[in-house]
Amino acid sequence: MNGKFVWVDLSTFDPPKAKAFYHEVLGWEFFDEPAGYWNAAVGDNPCAALYEMPEFFQKIRMPSFWMTYIAVDDIEATVAKARELGAKVELEEENARGKVALIRDPAGAGFTCYQGSLPSARTPNPKQGQWMWSELFVSDFSKVRAFYEGMFGWQFESEGPGTDRQSILHHGEKIGAVQIASNEIKGDKEFWGVFFAVDSAAEAKQRIAAAGGKTSYEHTNAEGAHHLAYDSQGAAFFITEQNSRSNSAAHESTTTRPATSFKWRTMIGLVVVALAVFLEMDWIWGVLFLYWVIPDLFTGTTYFIEPLHRNKNPILYWTVVVTWLVL
Repeated sequence: MNGKFVWVDLSTFDPPKAKAFYHEVLGWEFFDEPAGYWNAAVGDNPCAALYEMPEFFQKIRMPSFWMTYIAVDDIEATVAKARELGAKVELEEENARGKVALIRDPAGAGFTCYQGSLPSARTPNPKQGQWMWSELFVSDFSKVRAFYEGMFGWQFESEGPGTDRQSILHHGEKIGAVQIASNEIKGDKEFWGVFFAVDSAAEAKQRIAAAGGKTSYEHTNAEGAHHLAYDSQGAAFFITEQNSRSNSAAHESTTTRPATSFKWRTMIGLVVVALAVFLEMDWIWGVLFLYWVIPDLFTGTTYFIEPLHRNKNPILYWTVVVTWLVL
């Protein structure tokens, strides 16, 4: 398993709220082992875990986040190599589950190396709610490619033009990928994104909204259509529809987007804006502002230049929301 993904967990402000969210969205059941660390499972299959963010990180208002774990044979040698290759080692410890080290690559993306005997949460054919794999989101892959090749012996295969991916990640098999993404999509941080399988993306998006989360942009590649989502406390994760993965072979030899990428709502919105401008129908702007702000009241996240979360940026969030309502 050396160099392969084995686990993911969530550092969250409010574990009961997070458990309720992921139970509703992905169907997870939770059990506490060890104390304060809640393992999640789909049926009999462990798939992830969550825990309460340490008090110090809460005080500095660190956002809730998902973490990807990579198996290694020797944690001490891995830490030494990471420092040699320009990474920052933020944590080393040994616990009941094994030895772990939290490492940030030269561009700042964090991951955890794990030495131990616990089984992997990754399965060859993930079902609803299970972890599929992780992908690295970066602005400039050239800054970290040599680091990951040197750390784990990973090989990267370019997907070529016409896809959202820069490279597929191989380690004896296809285990992950790299996405070149702008700050408008990924924010100003580099990170490892976690992907979970769902039977229906449309239904999952409805459950996410009903549970207080939000979905953002969509990207498409050989595995199908993926949607960036935020849970009710702002932690980012991805969902991938199982059907789109099973039908992906039809898209592998073409650069044409699937029909689901036809943004008819956006096109109608642009037409409406044009009518408002040229016909001076100012009331249309009011309808548009209401259309933008009402969902934000339910999800707890609004947008003005950048995402604003009700629980993390309450003053800015309500200022923007009230502004839209007044307008």
